[in-house]
Amino acid sequence: MNLSNQDLSLISGADFLLAKVEVMSKINILMEDTRSALQTQLGTTDFVFPTDLDLSSGKISKGEYYRHLPYFVLDYPALFGKQDTIAFRTMFWWGNFFSVTLHLQGIYLEESRESLINNISSLLDRQFYICVGETPWEYHYEPDNYELLQAEHVEQIKSGKFLKLSRKTELSKWKTLPIFSVDTLNLFLSVL
Repeated sequence: MNLSNQDLSLISGADFLLAKVEVMSKINILMEDTRSALQTQLGTTDFVFPTDLDLSSGKISKGEYYRHLPYFVLDYPALFGKQDTIAFRTMFWWGNFFSVTLHLQGIYLEESRESLINNISSLLDRQFYICVGETPWEYHYEPDNYELLQAEHVEQIKSGKFLKLSRKTELSKWKTLPIFSVDTLNLFLSVL
């Protein structure tokens, strides 16, 4: 094993790690602002959510190792069960993007399937992606996980064990994350 000059430079100084801590603190504030914007919006919607879904809070989590990079997720509104899941996830992934994802599984997918099939055309041509991967716990946009939503994906909506619809935006558009998240949630609610 050898340490390159770049490696030595990184381990010899603390500036990068201190800057990372500061940036992650700012991203946490951005996620809190996004949660507040979503809570405000949900207070005005006529959509009827499941009675066991807590709309008074939203969980913000962070980690250091999604595909080797730090991330933040805001799950709001969300209810994760062993079989049944309904979740709206806003995610920051270091070096990649911000994304918003609707995850339906179990009873929540079954209750929404027909409405999704009937209304999916309103999401076409709006840069929505559908998960084609084996698991609902991946969030990268590589072809083995997400494909751009097309009319032919109706078959997957009809028969899939879970459904994830997602949109992403560039990190440089960080100021618009609360609005992007609210607008995307409104689009999802319109098809459910």
